[in-house]
Amino acid sequence: MKPPGKTNLDRMLRTAYAEMERIQITQDALVAEGLLKKADPGQLRRRDDYAGMVRLIEVITSDQVMLERIKAGAARERIAPAGAADDLEAEPKDEATAE
Repeated sequence: MKPPGKTNLDRMLRTAYAEMERIQITQDALVAEGLLKKADPGQLRRRDDYAGMVRLIEVITSDQVMLERIKAGAARERIAPAGAADDLEAEPKDEATAE
């Protein structure tokens, strides 16, 4: 599987908001057309999850300290995978042989 590409908070915000709206519109249309008696609870939970992501990203982008911490963490993540393989090789493979 291809690893995820680069993104940013603005794009994630727009995507989460669009998906939240898509779910709401779809469920409303299905109920209006009589295909469902009521909106699917599972889909409504997903919609609420996306709404939570929208609120979370809005909070992050409104707080400069939090935004800087996330940027610093993302920078560390770009560096960590290269060094992580070296750390794993240094560890003993079996606890019994480590003694």
